Amino acid sequence: KAVVSTQSTGDKDHIQIQFQQYNNHSIREAPHEGMFLYGIYLYGASWERTINEMQDMSPKCKFAQLPVVHVTAGFSQTDRTHCLFQCPVYNTRTMDGAPLFSLDIFNENVHNSKWALRGLCCSLR
Repeated sequence: KAVVSTQSTGDKDHIQIQFQQYNNHSIREAPHEGMFLYGIYLYGASWERTINEMQDMSPKCKFAQLPVVHVTAGFSQTDRTHCLFQCPVYNTRTMDGAPLFSLDIFNENVHNSKWALRGLCCSLR
């Protein structure tokens, strides 16, 4: 599960994101709440779809596409621990300027400094 941070007055207002098990070609209709988002690319790690978790990048791979995510408005229920990494998401892969938003990715049993030291980031390619 991941949470996209937004600018808000309350510290619990967030946009909730859930990673889906299917790709963008299998989407046939809109969700009842929120929207589906695809086309986010992850640099510095890969995404394991079977367990919905970030993994170490395999050699000679530069980026990995994240699966389709279901975006809804709501309140954050994720406990901000040392396993939560705030991954910046940029408009392009050149990563110029400030990030558009940050994607809070929870990865159990992996300290967030591991991903920070690798320079992990995303783009909307």
